[in-house]
Amino acid sequence: MRFMLTFAPMNGKDEIRKRRLYYEGLKQAIASPVKNESISVVDEVLQYDEVENEFKETLRLWKEVNGPLDSAIIFVHNNRFLVEEKEYIIKEDTDAVFMKPEEIFNVLKNLLSATAMEFLSVIEMPSTEKSKLLDYVEHGDKDGFVSMLEQAQCDLTALAKLCSYCWDALSTGAEMEGDDFSFYLDSIAGHQPQEGDADDGKIVEAVKQWQPSAEVLDEDDSDEALRRYFSDYRHFLETDLAVRLHYYWDWYDDFTLKERNLINPILDNPMAKDLIDRIWEEYENPKPQPSEPFVLPVDFFDWQHKSNTPKEFFYMDDTLKKRGVETLVALINWLADKGYIADDNAVKALLAYRLTGRCRPEGEELPVIEWHGKNGKSYELIYLVRYLSDRADYKKMRRFFTGSEWVKDRDSSYANSADTEFRKQMSELFPEVCEFKK
Repeated sequence: MRFMLTFAPMNGKDEIRKRRLYYEGLKQAIASPVKNESISVVDEVLQYDEVENEFKETLRLWKEVNGPLDSAIIFVHNNRFLVEEKEYIIKEDTDAVFMKPEEIFNVLKNLLSATAMEFLSVIEMPSTEKSKLLDYVEHGDKDGFVSMLEQAQCDLTALAKLCSYCWDALSTGAEMEGDDFSFYLDSIAGHQPQEGDADDGKIVEAVKQWQPSAEVLDEDDSDEALRRYFSDYRHFLETDLAVRLHYYWDWYDDFTLKERNLINPILDNPMAKDLIDRIWEEYENPKPQPSEPFVLPVDFFDWQHKSNTPKEFFYMDDTLKKRGVETLVALINWLADKGYIADDNAVKALLAYRLTGRCRPEGEELPVIEWHGKNGKSYELIYLVRYLSDRADYKKMRRFFTGSEWVKDRDSSYANSADTEFRKQMSELFPEVCEFKK
């Protein structure tokens, strides 16, 4: 959320000093987005020859791109945007906010001292007492801070409202262990997204998808569990990156030239170029909604619709037919909604034919379907072919589809490494053959 912005003009040496400390703080936020011990753990893992390159790439994405960008955007939002907007927030936001003094302290301790003082300035108390509160924050004295506020018995509504607008960095798990991380994921997964905020909802869904594989990894460190964890974690990172970039691009003109000069080099990282280009393309050209809903004939599974060219389709598992045409349509629409296939009725009809051999589209040569698997992998497509076709013909799969990285061999062994959300959806649509396993 952003309101009208104005960067207050400098008044003398004090303002110059504040501005200098602000940019030094932003540089530090980008250089050290997480605790040093967390970076040390990641750096150590990156040196292991036995760790798969796919896992290393995911860790590097977090270390070199997500972490610094998250930290930069959060720093600017909390320490500049909210300060400039504080009067508007207090006046215009009528929602009641309650925060305990210790919760307020936990927010203020992560802000610049100048920002913390701006927040504390909204309390009605003598300036000497506000300075004392700031001193407690700067020295990490939570007990002194809480005790002083409790004794003052002043109205904390405005201060709590400002603190509630501050953003926290989304944890990656590297800086948490065991129950702390599990409880953290629970709190995010239970968050109710703001109405109309699609990005807020996407983060919650990405965490919900990541959570089961993170919990499994506590008990099972097998190759399959690790692959599943890193697949879900990568999806979370890509979602988080898109959300931060959307905010940055939405309010690009409100970022100062110095801020942009510090942030933009993060986006020039070669390992993230293709991903950022894709996010930009989707940002610039939002996916259009089809003008007509995708439907199939009610008698789709009747014999007269069946093709006599079996080399063009998979042998259909009986489950597809038993579940009926509505379930097949629901599957195909879900795949399009999640971006696995284009949200185009012609592509959807072609997929229906490839899966069942019913209702062949017109044309002498049928086109291939571009499949966009999670992280560019083909695991979800392998899952689809393995469990929804009577003969898991991976040669046909390679002829019918393009766009994802094919595995070298033993295709079926990768099916259960498919994206967690994907496997959950499949188990809901086709529980007879798609049992969900954590």
